[in-house]
Amino acid sequence: MSSFSRRAILFAPLALAACGFTPIYGRGSAAEALNGKIALGLVDDRLSFEFYEQLENRLGRAVSPVFQLDIALNVDSKGLAITQDNAITRYNLTGLASFSLIHIERGEVVLQDNLRAFTAYSATANAYATFISERDAKRRLAVSLADQIATRIASSAESLGL
Repeated sequence: MSSFSRRAILFAPLALAACGFTPIYGRGSAAEALNGKIALGLVDDRLSFEFYEQLENRLGRAVSPVFQLDIALNVDSKGLAITQDNAITRYNLTGLASFSLIHIERGEVVLQDNLRAFTAYSATANAYATFISERDAKRRLAVSLADQIATRIASSAESLGL
């Protein structure tokens, strides 16, 4: 590695700071102030459990909630690969998460969005293996959607007024 490259790497953080770049979860950031301030709804199935577990990991457990996060999850499954004897061997899962972040005290929606993610899994002749593949695909879908929501909320944290 040349000395120029080393200097560029060493001074890159200074250059980013000079242009106004700040880490989204840095100390004193608006996103950090949201940690533990968002109450999540109830869990009613396995997909919701995976989803809310990831959201809680990203947003923190609500200790003194200021906001309520209402979410509607919808998962659509579509068979893609079909054999000559009409057996489906590949499925695509598309997940849609519609969410609203509501300020509890004021009762107003402060952030609302629809996010989409997709994944796939293979079906085999073994029913148990197919069941496990589908369950894992749904878990990946839930984690992806939860991460997208957490990122969307964190990127809008400054405008939420905390």
